[in-house]
Amino acid sequence: MKQKPFILILFLLLIFVGINDLRAQLNNYKQEKTIFIWGGDINTKFVQYIADLTKKENPKICYLPTASGDNSENIKFWGRICNTLQLDTLIMKVWVISSEKNQSFEDILLSSDAIVVGGGNTLNMLGIWKAQGIDKILKKALENGIILAGGSAGSICWFQNGISDSRPTHLSVVEGLGFLPYSNCPHYSEESRKNLYHQMIVKGKMNPGYATDELAGILFKNGKAVEFINQSDIHDSHLVSLEKGKIKETKLKSKLILRKGALSEGSYSSQIIQKKISELIDFNDNSSPISAYISNMKTYVLDKDNISESQKTKTLGISVKKLFVYKNKIVGVVNNAYLNSFGYGMWYFYNCNGVWESMGEDIGGKILFECEITFREKAELIIKRAKEKLNCN
Repeated sequence: MKQKPFILILFLLLIFVGINDLRAQLNNYKQEKTIFIWGGDINTKFVQYIADLTKKENPKICYLPTASGDNSENIKFWGRICNTLQLDTLIMKVWVISSEKNQSFEDILLSSDAIVVGGGNTLNMLGIWKAQGIDKILKKALENGIILAGGSAGSICWFQNGISDSRPTHLSVVEGLGFLPYSNCPHYSEESRKNLYHQMIVKGKMNPGYATDELAGILFKNGKAVEFINQSDIHDSHLVSLEKGKIKETKLKSKLILRKGALSEGSYSSQIIQKKISELIDFNDNSSPISAYISNMKTYVLDKDNISESQKTKTLGISVKKLFVYKNKIVGVVNNAYLNSFGYGMWYFYNCNGVWESMGEDIGGKILFECEITFREKAELIIKRAKEKLNCN
């Protein structure tokens, strides 16, 4: 009978320890440190990926345009992306006397689900952050489980250091916040950046680290790289290290990200054409996508009196490379009209009661694979627009 109080105390102690363990596990889960870096500046798919990382239906994402001096055009561009994605956003400007809503930098940043840092001058940005104590707030945000992200300058800042064009006349090494224990090189497809990065690692002035091309990114969880993504197979992420005094560059297998609503693989087909307009000139109606495309070229260029003969000859030399077809309703006709300047062009045609109507022209991408991605992402949107514009059954 005398042992009962001891047993009861032991039982209560075990319960208490168990509850504390559970609390600790929950706290660890909440405090997962997430950083997402991108090789170039921000775009729609980059922001969508960050929004998805929050796992919230209506995430609050804060944009820091410090590196561009709170540039108004950058802020407008950010706003357009968020409007497209229907995201709630905060803008934290530092080039202000006081906050419009009487909020501190800490109030703004720590009320966010994710923080995105834009591109620009990394060195100046970090100098301002440290002067304003923003660097310490960002560290607190990371420890509180708020996602940190950014491209270009917004990539370098999270690392020990990185290759930057922040100083006049030449590229140089810029020290970062050190939240990630590696070095970094965004815009890695630029030979000058890549060469300097390699030199600094060989000389021991930078630790091994991660490099990303313009449209490639890396997700870090608790300091470790866990996922690699890209928007095209010509943009990659790399682990750059030193082995026996020489640079070892490891290309990291990446997952392709697409906009929401993109066509799934296998839901569309493609057809290789590889013929010049001069070889297809006999098509005279809109009964097929190719004939509709040729008809458009005749209407806007070849049959026009005010178009020079040299321009007509150039147009006849344009090659139709490929077709992408979805449900026999929408077709993308890929041509090389702008290949040397912007990339492959793509005309869209919609099947309206057996007649293929033009839905306009677009830039497909620098390679045919990018054209395929563009078609997958825009097909449903163009179908919707065609149904609103055309009187079709």
